Formats: sequence, structure tokens, C-alpha cells
Amino acid sequence: MPEAVLEPVAERSSRGVGLMIACSFLFATMATFVSSAHAHDPGLSTLVTSALRSGVNLVALVILARGDRRLLLGDGRPALCMRGVFGGVSLIAYFTALAHLGVGEAAFLNQTSAVWVALFAPLVLGERTGRLVWAAVACSLVGVALLAQPRAGDLDVIGRAAGLLSGITSAGAYLTVRKAGATNKPITIVFYFTLVAAMGSFTASLALGEPWPHDPVTLALLLGAGLTATVAQLIMTEAYRIGRAGPVAAAGAAGPLFSTLFGAVFLGQIPDRHAALGMGILVLSAIGMPLLAARTATVHPPPP
Repeated sequence: MPEAVLEPVAERSSRGVGLMIACSFLFATMATFVSSAHAHDPGLSTLVTSALRSGVNLVALVILARGDRRLLLGDGRPALCMRGVFGGVSLIAYFTALAHLGVGEAAFLNQTSAVWVALFAPLVLGERTGRLVWAAVACSLVGVALLAQPRAGDLDVIGRAAGLLSGITSAGAYLTVRKAGATNKPITIVFYFTLVAAMGSFTASLALGEPWPHDPVTLALLLGAGLTATVAQLIMTEAYRIGRAGPVAAAGAAGPLFSTLFGAVFLGQIPDRHAALGMGILVLSAIGMPLLAARTATVHPPPP
């Protein structure tokens, strides 16, 4: 009898991990589309990229919600708006990193959000962090230092700074989700993020007079980025809903690995030795932290 009860739970957990790996694949595909668009059109602004990606995402969410304003707007609590601000800044910073660095390095710097969540959760949420998790955080910081170390040129410095900023602001978005998520559905939280990102980047691009792309290849790549991101966000939501949070979050470490692989295969972007070492450390920490957190029940990985 216990086996009959536990079997479906195990199957659901395995399916959650599988969905998270699929989600990671799609987010890596999105990053590759964005990086390819900037490689194809070197004059493309990251503000324009963010506006188009967010705009596609926003339209898709409205269609999925069937225009239900109550579902999209939720309870309107301030944490939703803050999540939108943090998420919008993170998206623009991430796209800036993608424009100046390799896809893999930008993805790993963005993935440092797990490190900042573990560091800030005790202060923001009052959650205790176990000693093993702190050890994983310390290892992660070594990986961050190796990966964030500037190589050469101002654009490289800008790209790495933007990558770190995307990770830190992603952590802020995840922490506000913990406060907004109790009374709002995932589609509501994602809607605020895409709405703020679309409005902010669109307004800024117009104010700065940034040129908008007309090349069909660039537009097709950005359309692909928006669509893959939408599907990935929905899959991630389902993965956290049916799976155990620790293993699902650990499976998310596949995302930067996919990004690194895609960057090497499709764009010829090969990380140097320091970056590769930093990536290896971050992968081990990204897998270990959520599993240790779930084991000690002190720091929980953020919901999508």
C-alpha cells in the first residue's frame, strides 16, 4: 500500500525534473536567439531587444489569460510591482551581457541569482540558512569571482558588470515573488514582470532615439526569443508545481550548460580557462544549494 501511494509522487517529481530540463533548454535557446540577433545586427540596442522580447511575451500571456484582467492584475499588492521592476532591470542587464559576452558566460552570471538569494533571504525573509548551504555559497562566490574578472576592453567590463547586475536583480525579483506569490497565480506574477519590462524598455528606447530593426532575420530571431521565453516560463511554473522544489531547482543548473554548448556550437564562443573553472564551480554549487536547502528546510528555492 505505501508503495502504491509513493509511486505517483515519485513519478510526478521525476516529471518535474524533466520539465525543468526542458525549460532550461528553451531559456538557453532564447539566449542564443538574442545573442545571434546582436551578432547579426551589431547596432541593435539591448533596450530594443528587451522591448520586443517582452512585447511578444506580453501578448502571449494576454492570449493565454483570455483577456481576464482579474487574473492578470491579481491583488495589485506592491510586491507585484517591485517584482516587475527587479525583473525588468534584470532582463535588460542580461541582454546587455548577452550582447557583449558569450552566451554561456552571460547565462552563468545571470544564474548567480541563486547565490544572492541565499545571501539575502535571512535578511529579507527572516529564513535561517544552514551551515552546509553557507559553504556552498562560499564556493559559489569563488566561481563568481573567476567568471566576473574582466578580461580585456571596456565592452567586456560592461558585459560582466551587466551579467552580475542581472543575477542580483533576479534575486530581488525572486525574493519579492515569495511575498506576492501566496495570493497570486504564476501568470499574474509573470505578467507584471513582462509589463514593466516592456513599458520601461520601450519608453527608454524611444527617449534615447534607439533605431528599431527592420531586417527580417533580426526580427525573426527576436520573435523566436519571445516565444521560447513564454513557453519556458509556463513549463517552469508546471515543474515547480508538480515536482519537489530541491531537485527541480538543481535541474535548473542545466540552463547555463545548454547556453554554453549552444554558444560554442552555433556562435563559436569558447570560454577561457578562468571562465570554465568558474562555470564548473557554479554548476556544482547550483546543484548542491537547493538540494542542501531542501534537506535542511532552511532556504527554499524561489518559485517561478
